Formats: sequence, C-alpha cells, structure tokens
Amino acid sequence: MCSARNEAMNSEKRNHERKNLDYDQILGKFQVSFTDEVIEFDQVNDVSISGMGLLFPRSVPAGEIINISYVSDDFCTAVDAEVVWEEKLSDGVFRLGVEFSNANMDDNIMLFMTLREYIDDFGESL
Repeated sequence: MCSARNEAMNSEKRNHERKNLDYDQILGKFQVSFTDEVIEFDQVNDVSISGMGLLFPRSVPAGEIINISYVSDDFCTAVDAEVVWEEKLSDGVFRLGVEFSNANMDDNIMLFMTLREYIDDFGESL
C-alpha cells in the first residue's frame, strides 16, 4: 500500500500544481459517496484542478470510484474521482490521493474555484 503511493509520489505524475487549504476558514462540509455510504470528512490538502488529497476515517482501496461533494449554506458542487493511492496513518485515519474524472471538467473547475478562497499560500510569499 505505502510503496505504491511512494512510487506514484516519487515519479510525480501530477499535471497541475497542488495547494493546501486553510481549514479554519472553510464554511462548508465535504462528503464522499461510494457504494451505499456517505461519509463526511474535513481534512483536504494538495488541491488542484485535477485532484486532491484527503484524510479519511476509513480505508478506501485504490481504484475505487467515489463522488466528492462540497456543500455550504448557499452552494453545492460535486465531482467524480478515482482513489489512486491510500496510506494508513493510524487506526481510523487514512490519507487518500484522488484524481478527478475527466468526464466533466466543468465540475472539477467549479470545485477548485469554490475552494480557491481557502487556499493557504503560506510559504509562497516568503
């Protein structure tokens, strides 16, 4: 599991720059839907127009197709994605790397644009 992630991370196949989020400012909720489950989560990192990393409360194997949604008081958007790697950090905490589906790039752009105001530029202005 970890070796596959390390190989993917080392070969760096990302096409778009990833950004981290300032969690204290996020007003909405994130959810993942797959199989017959809907699970909320609140830790997102490495956001780009083509994918993101997230901390999740359970294992989701690579290759699993999921739907990620972001819902706030006045807005909702969702993207389909594939889990490309997972890493167990501790009991009940997994880090997942997901790649958004290319089937609807408008949804990917909408999610990225929605989250752009929460992007943490720490270190970039130094």
